[in-house]
Amino acid sequence: MAQLLNVTEDGTVIMDKVALKYTSGSIIHSGSLEVINSVQIDNNLVVAGTITADTFNVKNLITENGSLASVGNWIYNSEAELNGKGFTWSWGTGQTQLVYRSGSRIWANASFDITAESSYRIDNIAVLTSNSLGATITNSSLTSIGTLNSLAVSGSSTFADFVYIDSDSNRIGIGTPEPNSSLSILDNNVELTIGSPQISLGAIGTHSSHDLAIVTDNIPRITVKNMGEVQIGNAQSNGAVLRVYGTIYADRIESAGSTGIPKSVEFVSTQESSMFGTGLVWTSGALSHQLVMMDHPRRLWTTENFDLDKDRSYHINGEVALSAGTLGSSITISNLTKLGILSDLHVSGPAVVKSITAGSLTVDNTVYGSGGFSYEGQPVITAYGNQTIIGNRDVQTAPVKIFGPLSVNVNNPEPGVQFSVNGDVSIGGKKFTNGIGVPSSGTFTQGDICWNIGPQPGGYAGWICTASGTPGAWAPFGLIASQ
Repeated sequence: MAQLLNVTEDGTVIMDKVALKYTSGSIIHSGSLEVINSVQIDNNLVVAGTITADTFNVKNLITENGSLASVGNWIYNSEAELNGKGFTWSWGTGQTQLVYRSGSRIWANASFDITAESSYRIDNIAVLTSNSLGATITNSSLTSIGTLNSLAVSGSSTFADFVYIDSDSNRIGIGTPEPNSSLSILDNNVELTIGSPQISLGAIGTHSSHDLAIVTDNIPRITVKNMGEVQIGNAQSNGAVLRVYGTIYADRIESAGSTGIPKSVEFVSTQESSMFGTGLVWTSGALSHQLVMMDHPRRLWTTENFDLDKDRSYHINGEVALSAGTLGSSITISNLTKLGILSDLHVSGPAVVKSITAGSLTVDNTVYGSGGFSYEGQPVITAYGNQTIIGNRDVQTAPVKIFGPLSVNVNNPEPGVQFSVNGDVSIGGKKFTNGIGVPSSGTFTQGDICWNIGPQPGGYAGWICTASGTPGAWAPFGLIASQ
């Protein structure tokens, strides 16, 4: 018979098999312990090391930070100990974290992605939805925007540090921040002005004491000297022709000789008459069409429009200032209050514009294009077909703030309500709808809520979906007390 019991010198009892029905007292086991079947412990189990198991099935779990309901509540004596605590998801060689970082901030190395119907909120105020910034967002450092339907500016603005819009005087200065007319262009220290210095008077000229020339083919054709003398043509080409289909009235006409070719038409002030009010007059019946000299300030005044041939342009100092299709490159200041459709617009400084529609607009590294706008190559607002995306879908770490009440599909939101939605909403993956009873159609998931739009004493505040389906299973909640 094999030996069943062996006692060593140190008092150790060695047995191959022991079947016990009941033991009492304290037991100290040294070494590994393998239990083939279930183990039931009717009292506390204290383990000084680590428990490794495939599955834990417990009714209540108490941690150092509290019960299971408090999981995620990290409590430490200092912020340094708290730093790095949070949630971690790991797979293979990858890892995603949502943890606390010093400085009262939550840090994540992954993107936050919410449904299109949801929004980012601050203090329960929606600051960013899938297609808009909140009304409370009134400040930004944006340097690029997309195509705007409208742009309202209530104050003065500056474009590229050379185009100035003065909202106080309703003037535009190109090259000068102090325009002296509705449109002032300062170039080579010469200020060209376009405006109306008085009622029923439009004026184009130089505000400074400089000559004014009307140029075609880069040649001055009519030059108004700073002292008032008007020259037609120039001495170099000597090929000017003044053709008048009508009558010329002048105090004196000087000719070149016996040929009768006019050398000049001169209007001279005398003691009896002034040169002001004199000039060219075309009369047709009761109509009088004039180009005459005026005073205060001294200028050429006309009752008619200037109309050049389609291939001609206005020049200043030999440079094209205005043609049928463009303003000259030397024109850098204006008081324009409206622009047409621009193919391109470059602004290097602050810009305040009431309305812009552009295929592509770049302002301080911000590109405003037909598909949205981006900053330093990163998309900020992008339109794709029937959806609008705010932010970069690949780098979703930049916060978007909306300050002010936010409404979705509500034309006239109720005053004092910070968030208005005309329809169902989804928060945290749970749908919120309303009705007079549980939904009879539609697909719902467990946890969705239908609010009662006709609550009565003794009734319920609403119903909650207890089983997903179409329309799912529902149960009432929120018993309303009787009055």
